[in-house]
Amino acid sequence: MEIQSSYFSYLFALGIGQSALLTMALLKSGQRKSLSRIFFLMILIIMGIEILYGLLYQTRNIFDFVHLLRINTFLVLAFGPALFLALYYYFNPKKTFTWLTALHFLPGLLTFLYFIPLFLSSKVVKIEYLDIMFSGTHVDSLIFGGIRRLQQGIYLVLIIRLLWSHRMRLKLNLGSNYFRPLFALFLLFTFMWVFDIYRYFFSFDLYTGIINTVLMSSLLLYLTIKLVSKESFFKESEIEKYASSGLSASGESDLVSRIKSLFEKQKVYTDQTLTLALLSSKLAISSTYISQAINNQLGVNYNDFVNEWRVKEAQTLLQNPGNHNLTLLYIAQSAGFNSSSAFNAAFKKITKTTPSEFRKQFS
Repeated sequence: MEIQSSYFSYLFALGIGQSALLTMALLKSGQRKSLSRIFFLMILIIMGIEILYGLLYQTRNIFDFVHLLRINTFLVLAFGPALFLALYYYFNPKKTFTWLTALHFLPGLLTFLYFIPLFLSSKVVKIEYLDIMFSGTHVDSLIFGGIRRLQQGIYLVLIIRLLWSHRMRLKLNLGSNYFRPLFALFLLFTFMWVFDIYRYFFSFDLYTGIINTVLMSSLLLYLTIKLVSKESFFKESEIEKYASSGLSASGESDLVSRIKSLFEKQKVYTDQTLTLALLSSKLAISSTYISQAINNQLGVNYNDFVNEWRVKEAQTLLQNPGNHNLTLLYIAQSAGFNSSSAFNAAFKKITKTTPSEFRKQFS
């Protein structure tokens, strides 16, 4: 099956340009020292090269550039490791790159060594090699196609396990302009693997691989739109700042438990003057850690967290028949709010109803 339409060529050419644009933007963003972004950069480069090869094969121009034959094969084997490590270092920014980490790229290196004789062969040999690829299925395509799909499956499992281990923070992470593109790359990787498995066992020919190139070009278009819309995914977010601090996930959980215990036993949230700094002094712990723990473990900011407790307190007071003669302002102040407007806004945001409407249910 040969694809004649030039529309794919336009899309692939656009994808190559987008990959170059995004790569330059990342290099100029000042985030080059972030290991997560370094691997993100690697992914962008790999995608750009893969799209270039999709264009060369779809137009058969690869016959005019035979010296590029199979160079992309070992690079593709770096996609899964790069995506896994980009996510791993996003969640573990304090970790450093070691020689054990480099072992993730060993399959790609071995593949490169395997193809060195082909790289050094004559133009005639390379054209004969291409003729086999276009007329049928080359044995190398079967071997390395199988290796690639096996490796993709392994890294898909590793990435899912990584995301699952951070599932409590996943909702919060999706609010990060940087994490959303990473998650989109994970979805792309998943779709590509599913299609590759189908293609390998049921429709293994050169041109069905065009679908993956289309998917990569489409994702690059999405990333370019995000960049142009000023939602830069290269800048460090508040979530990443928290992640880079010294408080571990278990430490965050323990701190949240301490805060809840303090709120339950002493009802400090009813103090209208309670600020993050005051709570920090009561717990004898950094206010940054308190914000980090509440954000990461509960997915809300400090003010919303305190307001939830105050609204619960107000609900308890409003449900008590003995308090029906009390004004709503008195109820608000007793719960810790310093104004009626703040009370009404927080109450409606959390309960989807007003304090007066809520009180009527118990009158």
